[in-house]
Amino acid sequence: MNKDQKNTSKNNSVSVSKPAGKRGFMPTILITDDDKGVRKQLYWELKERFVVKEAANSDEALAILGKHVIDIALIDLHMPPNLNSPEAGLSLLSDICRDYPNTVPIIMTGDSDDSVILNAIDQGAWDVFIKPLNPDELAIVLYRAVRLRTLLNENELLKLNAGQNQNQKIIGESDAIKSLMDTITQVAPTDATIYITGESGTGKELVAEAIYRQSKRSNKPFVAVNCAALTDSLIEDELFGHEAGAYTGSKGARKGKFELADKGTIFLDEVAELSPSAQAKLLRILQEGTFERLGSERVNTVDVRVIVATHQDLNQKVKDGTFREDLFYRLNVIPIHVPPLRSRRADIPVLANYFLTTFRKKMTRGPYAFSDEVLRVLQMHDWKGNVRELRNLAERLVILVNSKTIQMSDLPVEYRMEQPETASPLNSGVSVIPNLNSSMSYEDAVNEYRKEIIKKALVDHGSKTKAAGALGINRSYLYELIEKLNISS
Repeated sequence: MNKDQKNTSKNNSVSVSKPAGKRGFMPTILITDDDKGVRKQLYWELKERFVVKEAANSDEALAILGKHVIDIALIDLHMPPNLNSPEAGLSLLSDICRDYPNTVPIIMTGDSDDSVILNAIDQGAWDVFIKPLNPDELAIVLYRAVRLRTLLNENELLKLNAGQNQNQKIIGESDAIKSLMDTITQVAPTDATIYITGESGTGKELVAEAIYRQSKRSNKPFVAVNCAALTDSLIEDELFGHEAGAYTGSKGARKGKFELADKGTIFLDEVAELSPSAQAKLLRILQEGTFERLGSERVNTVDVRVIVATHQDLNQKVKDGTFREDLFYRLNVIPIHVPPLRSRRADIPVLANYFLTTFRKKMTRGPYAFSDEVLRVLQMHDWKGNVRELRNLAERLVILVNSKTIQMSDLPVEYRMEQPETASPLNSGVSVIPNLNSSMSYEDAVNEYRKEIIKKALVDHGSKTKAAGALGINRSYLYELIEKLNISS
């Protein structure tokens, strides 16, 4: 393609008729084209809806990318030093996909060669336009690209307005999370007692805070108490307070958490840990709204909404005689279950990027994104520690990884087991992918795949130590997997 071909685009006006983003949000677009006329034409068409940056070549584009957050990059394929070759544009595209994975790259070209277009798409171009640009087509693609970046910004950067964990929120796009949020919206305006269940690390306190924020008590106190962190002798004092001289060492009267939460909401995390005496007092508050401080006979009245949570099975504790049955039924008015991370795997990339952005901003350092390969592996991991485990992993990676993009080699060894290419060092020409039943759940299918890889490694290498080395995991983790997956050895 020559300069005359490139200039044919000058006479074609481009009008982005659809709104590029939300009201008040101005995304940034980088136009990279050695033709000044093309850049100016696009600038005047886009300046009302975008912050427009211009670059005449790859070096200028990379300099701008290094200084500014670019949402969309429009890249001309044919640029100096060789206008007859797409090499410069493809090289810039490759650099953007590698170092700036949150930038949406879109190719512009006057070259209609299918092989060039397919090569650009294969290297990561989100879309390709043949010059002269079609205004309606460009408008639609830019609109969709901005929607993509706006959603990512909302998932990563929106802060909570209330509650103790002001830098955290419930994040996810899975059906399970959407259902959870619908339930929260429905029950929050009531004063009903809420009973939240779920494994450790799933975010039960975030659910309690979300209910509080949407309730009519949102302008009153929210008090959270971790019952598991208190001994039996301290729980009652913490919850109900004491009078002066109530016990040795008490110097003065002290309000408990229920009094501090009056007219507001109290959240009792790990409520299963309450002592029998504290259970009786909690039942009285739920039934009558009254209690006494330790060392006092004066009856206090409180108006508090109660939200409780536990990772334990309260039904079983009732059967065991360690939790009051009448209290259980008082608490179990509206049960809400927070799903484990492994049952909402679609949320893992969103959460991972949110935590990565949060810690990078907090520490003013660290990588900008996960590679696609790493995100696929994270989606296959068991996540026994749930969201808390993912959060801790993101923090660790921000501290330890110096490159802009997190690669497989940056992950701790226990996370690499789920890499689809793990079979490559074991490959002897025989497929290790099992025949999967279409009725299998996602987790069962993944476990079958892992099982076949491990069995093949054990056969090929003859010992667990050598098999663990070939798989890239430590031996103790291999033993754990063998037991978990019921692999005969």
